[in-house]
Amino acid sequence: MKSIQKTFKTRVDILVEKGTEELLPEDIYDLLLNSGVWIEEKGNDVIIKSYPKDIETYLEYLQKLKINIKKTDVQKEEEQDYAVLTKKYFRPIKIDEITVLAPWNKQKTNAKSIIIDPGMAFGTGRHESTRIMIKLMKSTIMDDKNVLDLGCGSGILSLYAVLLNAKKIIAIDNDPDTVSSAGKNIILNNTDRISLACSDLQNISGNYDIVLANLDIRTFTRYSEKIKGFVKKGGHIIISGILGKERKKLIPLFHPFSLTQTEKKNAWCGFIFKNNM
Repeated sequence: MKSIQKTFKTRVDILVEKGTEELLPEDIYDLLLNSGVWIEEKGNDVIIKSYPKDIETYLEYLQKLKINIKKTDVQKEEEQDYAVLTKKYFRPIKIDEITVLAPWNKQKTNAKSIIIDPGMAFGTGRHESTRIMIKLMKSTIMDDKNVLDLGCGSGILSLYAVLLNAKKIIAIDNDPDTVSSAGKNIILNNTDRISLACSDLQNISGNYDIVLANLDIRTFTRYSEKIKGFVKKGGHIIISGILGKERKKLIPLFHPFSLTQTEKKNAWCGFIFKNNM
């Protein structure tokens, strides 16, 4: 009887604080292309599990990132069905009044939900900055409003704007793979109110009632004047992705807009500014 040859892969696990997985930069995709990535929750932490083709390069890359890695573990394991594992480890995520579901999760008809294909496990709403955006959006009247979502990522904020009865949402991101993933999520949620485009921020035009900008201080510093130009008179911009220590730098960038609301969660801050001009 012929024996079946087992195949093995090397897995790298990194233990980080919950939410850190949403901060990993886009170029990590190049190192983990088609290698399988998923997240296992462990109390207040998460384990990011992956199968990089070049282990040494990946470990060197992780060391250069400005994130707190509590533990790194490298081990060989027998090759498995990774699509099954992704389904096993993803759990619905509760954010305020909504639940983020994967396509294979059972939906509750009596609750507001957004379907996100976890894919490479990013943009599912775990991070504080996304939670802050959702809380600030909930406090903003979006009925019949035109919305611009800058750096839309998975499309989660655009999809929440649909739940808040926004009239039309323009979702923008400059990464083609991210836009492709957002497009799939829009289809999963069966909405025709979101228009999606791949574009750099400087190439965008138009005026909107509400602008969503979950970005970073570098982008706001460079493009704040451009971003302010998207907001109609009387309109609002909702901002997150800002650390508490960056607050004093962020607020003057949006003068003469008035600061109408702030929100804080752990080290992260969010703001609503109104264009009174």
